[in-house]
Amino acid sequence: MDYPSSFETPAFPAGKRIAVSRFMAIGISVLFLIIIFMCGILFWVSRSQKIDPFLVSINNVTGQWIDVGHSHGNSPFEYSTTRTMQESVVGNFAAKWFLISEDAENNDALWKTCERNVDCIGENTPAYGINDCAIFCMTSEELFSRFVYDIVPDYQNRFANGERWTLDKANIQIEPASTVSDVGGTWLLRANIQSNISEDINIVAFVKVARNVTFYPQNLGYYVADFNAYKIN
Repeated sequence: MDYPSSFETPAFPAGKRIAVSRFMAIGISVLFLIIIFMCGILFWVSRSQKIDPFLVSINNVTGQWIDVGHSHGNSPFEYSTTRTMQESVVGNFAAKWFLISEDAENNDALWKTCERNVDCIGENTPAYGINDCAIFCMTSEELFSRFVYDIVPDYQNRFANGERWTLDKANIQIEPASTVSDVGGTWLLRANIQSNISEDINIVAFVKVARNVTFYPQNLGYYVADFNAYKIN
């Protein structure tokens, strides 16, 4: 006989309740084992995932995309996070430094002096697409001071005379001029400045990148410590 299901007799009235309890216990145990198994699968999947970034070059004429670097190890180019972040800082800094916008308020926001502990840290930190405090938050105190006293007056005169500047990002070239490490490095930049009243200005510049995570939390703490540009045409 099947115990306890077949023992529902006056002498043993608890047989059905024991059968139900046993069924529930087995079901709960199986469900618990399934949960443990699924948790194990989720843990394995999360541990197996990794970020695999690609660097892509886009032809401005044809629009064709070309893979120029990735982490598979079979690319002729190897770009570390350190190099990628520093190149990004150099390129975006140059675009801001050589910008004379047609909007006076935009220029004022780009060139103004800000509070580093307030405007450059946390939620108020400007993104690359926002000009408010952008140059101040990307440079050292010494470099920004030189920018304010030596560069801004010239830019203001050019703006008053109707001149506008933009950096040609399609033809910018950035390469290391010295050993690049986790704490920074020196970079060589070649670019064209497009003007609305004159021919393009070809420049070559040396950019010193340093690192301070406390005051420059964006871009893993990288910022421009020194910058020297020279006109070559």
